[in-house]
Amino acid sequence: MNLQESIRRILRESRFEKMGEERYKSCSMSDITRMEIIDNFFKKIEENPNYSIEKPNYEMLIDDWDGYDDQVYIQNLLDDNKIVFYEGWVDSCWEAVYNKPQYKGMGKEEVIEDIVLKRFPRIGEEFNMGLLDYGYFNDGDGYIMYVIFKKL
Repeated sequence: MNLQESIRRILRESRFEKMGEERYKSCSMSDITRMEIIDNFFKKIEENPNYSIEKPNYEMLIDDWDGYDDQVYIQNLLDDNKIVFYEGWVDSCWEAVYNKPQYKGMGKEEVIEDIVLKRFPRIGEEFNMGLLDYGYFNDGDGYIMYVIFKKL
């Protein structure tokens, strides 16, 4: 299979192609991206159950050049039926979010809480997981959000 065929196959099978379906209509592009990242995480877990069991390197979460892909790291706590979804928020993230009218006038902490509470329950539902806890902190170079999911 050549690269072009591989790309078509991946796109055909992804949630991005299904965004018009009723099940995904309420999801934003960033929600779908997060779902795809979690899905890829679970595929890696199938290959190696000990994949990603350590905590993230926080500097890599907010390094949009040499850091983690999409500034996301998922910690494997599946021995306790949990995962921790970490996401770094860099300047480009804030620019994108503040371009959306629903976030105008909100502080950064309010934006993160709004996103976690309104969108992450649906993201967890996709994987039969519930939102257990969440938080965020500013390390001086950017915000780091974390969401703890537990298998239902």
